[in-house]
Amino acid sequence: MAHKLVKLAQMINGKVIGNGETSIEGITNMETPQAGCITFLQQAKYLSRLESTAIAGLIVPPSVQKSSKPLIQVENPKLAWARLLSEFYPSPVYPKGISEQASVASSATIGRDVTIEPFARICEKAKIGDGAVIRSNAFIGESVTIGSESILHPNTVIYAGCRIGSAVIIHSGCVIGADGFGYVATPESQVKVPQVGNVIIEDEVELGACVTIDRATVGSTKVGKGCKIDNLVQIGHNVTIGSHTVISAQTGISGSCKIGSHVTMGGKVGLGDHVEIGDWVMVGAGAGFPSGKKVPPRQIVFGEPARPYQEARKQIAAQLRSAEMYEEIKKLKKQIAELESKLSK
Repeated sequence: MAHKLVKLAQMINGKVIGNGETSIEGITNMETPQAGCITFLQQAKYLSRLESTAIAGLIVPPSVQKSSKPLIQVENPKLAWARLLSEFYPSPVYPKGISEQASVASSATIGRDVTIEPFARICEKAKIGDGAVIRSNAFIGESVTIGSESILHPNTVIYAGCRIGSAVIIHSGCVIGADGFGYVATPESQVKVPQVGNVIIEDEVELGACVTIDRATVGSTKVGKGCKIDNLVQIGHNVTIGSHTVISAQTGISGSCKIGSHVTMGGKVGLGDHVEIGDWVMVGAGAGFPSGKKVPPRQIVFGEPARPYQEARKQIAAQLRSAEMYEEIKKLKKQIAELESKLSK
C-alpha cells in the first residue's frame, strides 16, 4: 500500500524536506535501492551514492540538509526506518482459540484470547497468559508459566518449572530448561549432578532459532528483560544475564557466568565458567574468555584470550609482522655469528 512521504513523516515525527507528496510504495535498504521505495542513511557520506539511484526518498539525520531526493529528517534514522517497516509489514495475526488437535492438560490454566495451534502440548499445571500464542508442536512442560502476549513458534520446548515473561518471542527449535552440564568425575565414571533448578526469562526477550538455555543446578538460570539473543546460542546452567544485552550467533556461555546489562557480544564468543562481564561491555566476534575472567564495565574487548581493545590491536599488529621480524632475526643472528668468528681469529 502506497503512502505519501508527508504521511510517513507524521508516523515517525520527522521533518519533510522536498516534495512531501511523493508516493512511497515500499521500504528497502541501502544495498538494494528500488524505485518507489524509501530507505535510511546514518551518515552524509552515503548520500551521493543513493541520489544516483531510482529510490523515491530517504530518511536522514539532521546533518543532511538538502538532496535531489525528498527527505525525512529524524534524530535516529535507523529506528525510524524500523518503525516504518512495521507499518508496511505488520506482524501476523494468529487466530484465537485452542485447536481440537492440541493437547491441553485439565489442570492447565489458559488465559483469554490465547492461540494454541494443532499438536501443541500443554502439560499439567502450566499457566498460559492472556493473548499468548503457542504454535504447532510446541511443548510446554509441567508447571511452566508463559506470560501474556508471548509467542512460542513451532517446535519450541519449555521444560518443567521454567518461567517465561510477557511479550517474549521464542523462535523455532529453542530448548529452554534442559539439564545443565554437571558431572562429578570418579575413577569409574562421570556421576551426574541432579539439575533441580529452572530457567527464568523476563519480559520482552527475543530468542532466535535453536537457542538452548540450561536449567540451573540449584536456583535459576536468568535472562534479563529486553535481551535479544541470536540463533544457535548456548547458555549454561546458573548463568545470569542483565537487561537489554545482545548476544550474536554461535556464542557459548559456560555455567555460572554473570553478564551485565546492555552488553553487546559479537558472534562465536566463548566464555569459560564463572566469567563476569560488567555492564555496557562490547565484546568482539570470536573473543575467548578463560574461566574466572572478570571484565570491568564499559570496556571494549576482543581477541583470544580477550584483551582490552588497544592492547589487542598491538598484539595483532605484532603477529602480522612476525614473519618479517623472523627474517630480520635470522639476518642478525648470521651477522653476530660472522662477528664472533672474526673475533675468535
